[in-house]
Amino acid sequence: MQFKNRIVIFVGAFGSGKTEIALNYVRVLRKQGKQVAIVDLDIASPYFRSRDVTEKLTTQGIEVIAPPGELALADLPIVVPRTKGAFDDPELYVVVDVGGDDIGATALGRFSDQLRQLPHELLLVVNTCRPFTKDVSGIKTMRLAVEKAAHLKVTGLVSNTNLGSETTPDIVHKGSEIIANAAEQMGIPVVGAGVREDLVLAVGNLGVPIFPITITLLPPWYKSSMFTRDRRTVMAAQAALKDKLQKQ
Repeated sequence: MQFKNRIVIFVGAFGSGKTEIALNYVRVLRKQGKQVAIVDLDIASPYFRSRDVTEKLTTQGIEVIAPPGELALADLPIVVPRTKGAFDDPELYVVVDVGGDDIGATALGRFSDQLRQLPHELLLVVNTCRPFTKDVSGIKTMRLAVEKAAHLKVTGLVSNTNLGSETTPDIVHKGSEIIANAAEQMGIPVVGAGVREDLVLAVGNLGVPIFPITITLLPPWYKSSMFTRDRRTVMAAQAALKDKLQKQ
């Protein structure tokens, strides 16, 4: 999943997984040798925010644009002045992690006049396992709400149906079908599908580019989950996927 525009903005309902998508995408860009920054506009979730892994991202050469110091812990619509400069820098690839639902998209709306003058992708990340985007109608409603709050148009959908550690290939496929149907009715493309890295081979073909996701953010109640308890399974899946790609 790769985009021609250097500014890529991820929006979506709370629990859609947009922060994981954003974190993984910015790492892909960095591995390609690009100068990159991630802008944290997530004011909706106290558990899944790009700013919470600032130190790790910084050591990887990724600039994190987020409220400094104690303000980083606040669930407030704080906009860092550096954001505007990042958007205007033609040498900088900017990934934006926007807060959940239309409430989070309001923070993005502050930059709408500037962004309309710059090529960008505004991607709605959809998880059909979440109540407000479980069907075509809900996805349409979410898109309209986000567009109204952000004063920008959604350019594509990212299929990201999951139930965390309980995700199965069948869940991914069923969600992908719903999202594809919604995209067709709205006249916008599904640009890719986020799939947890250890499930990529089992999921197979979804009809769109698959974006393997390495889980980065874990809420407190997941500390004893499969992501930390059984790392060997994930490592084995990574090796199998790498081997498959090398043979293609």
